[in-house]
Amino acid sequence: MVDEGLCSWGEDGFMRIAVCDDEITILEILQKQLEELPQVSQTLVFSVAERLFRALERGCQFDVVFMDIDWKKEKNGIDFAEELLRISPNTQVIYVTGYNDRFSQQIFLKKANLCGFLVKPVQAEMLEALLEKAKKNIEKQETEKLLISQNGVVYAFPFRDITYFESAAHRLAVHTADGCLFFYGKLEMVKQQLPPCFFQCHKSFLVNMDYIRRIDKRSIFLKTGEEIPISKVKYAETRTAYFRYMGDTL
Repeated sequence: MVDEGLCSWGEDGFMRIAVCDDEITILEILQKQLEELPQVSQTLVFSVAERLFRALERGCQFDVVFMDIDWKKEKNGIDFAEELLRISPNTQVIYVTGYNDRFSQQIFLKKANLCGFLVKPVQAEMLEALLEKAKKNIEKQETEKLLISQNGVVYAFPFRDITYFESAAHRLAVHTADGCLFFYGKLEMVKQQLPPCFFQCHKSFLVNMDYIRRIDKRSIFLKTGEEIPISKVKYAETRTAYFRYMGDTL
């Protein structure tokens, strides 16, 4: 069994899965079931929820997290899923529990990027059906893209992968966790094509609020470790927009 493993994934297009459960037997069974499915590249398992969040802080990315609900602690899986939404909003959650009657009415009390609900022992047919649903959700998100034409080549950037835009010397840079691309354009024109998660925090910067870790009076600190400026005149407006957006999201 792998616990708090390294994030080394297979080919693009396959889902990255994490299973979070304090029962070792359940972890082993679910890991085996998932790794037999063709749409899964690799499955990492975590017997301690905090280790999942440490993996996310190290840069691991998961498309789906199977989250046990009952941890016999002050926090349960519903609390962890709410925290996961703040840290990694694109990661879908599938709850797993052996206590269907106990938790079925509680799963909607706190917000999560919820994809489904499984009862132990997990049926292979339901597992595969929910993964197929998760895959379709990902494909839908990936069709929502910004198209950029540069030197006769068209680049497609899924909105969810863009961390921020930067304007400098009549050029724009679109930044993602994997790097950036410079192209000619105006920030105002790009802004009109973007979803509500983007906000102009500075005359030269548009930030994806899904990636904000914290805001101070001079800078916005991103979950990628990057820091971008926030203008003095935009500080209050940016904070208000961010907390309103997070309130709508959470």
